[in-house]
Amino acid sequence: MRKTWALGICAAGIIAAAAGGTGIASASPGASHGHDPSTFTVFTHMVEAHIVSPCSTCALPPLPAGSKVSTEYVNDPVFGQKTGGQQIGEEALVINTVSSDASTALLSGAVNFTGGGLSGQLTVLGEIDARASSGVVAVTGGTGSFQGAKGEVTYSGAGFTSKVTTVVVHLTR
Repeated sequence: MRKTWALGICAAGIIAAAAGGTGIASASPGASHGHDPSTFTVFTHMVEAHIVSPCSTCALPPLPAGSKVSTEYVNDPVFGQKTGGQQIGEEALVINTVSSDASTALLSGAVNFTGGGLSGQLTVLGEIDARASSGVVAVTGGTGSFQGAKGEVTYSGAGFTSKVTTVVVHLTR
């Protein structure tokens, strides 16, 4: 399984956020917030991810041999710089892998921004390929300066062998 994001996702960094473990960070200079279109980049630093997978005989009906069906929980810090810097938030994601080959998973989560000029929470949701290290999920809402947010989050570099995921948030409102 790979870490996603978000959100983070948003950066849920969204997403974040998006498969495996990720975290998120601050906005690029000149990014606007509120209801105006804006784009900013943050970085998640993998700290904590847990996978819960049923044994093949525990599921009803039994899962095929080698099945990747699972649920992954991710809770990571968000930073404004790829190599660290000030933590500007935290992401929390859930990735439910629903196909036995891990090609289809549902990512949902939120990123709570508390620094770097960002204030509020972004929520994300989307179907992803849990085997891929990159993808796109939708921004479905927000609070604080992200009230009513819509848009998308693109993530790259996700995965359990990766320490940093790049998350680009594009808000359309």
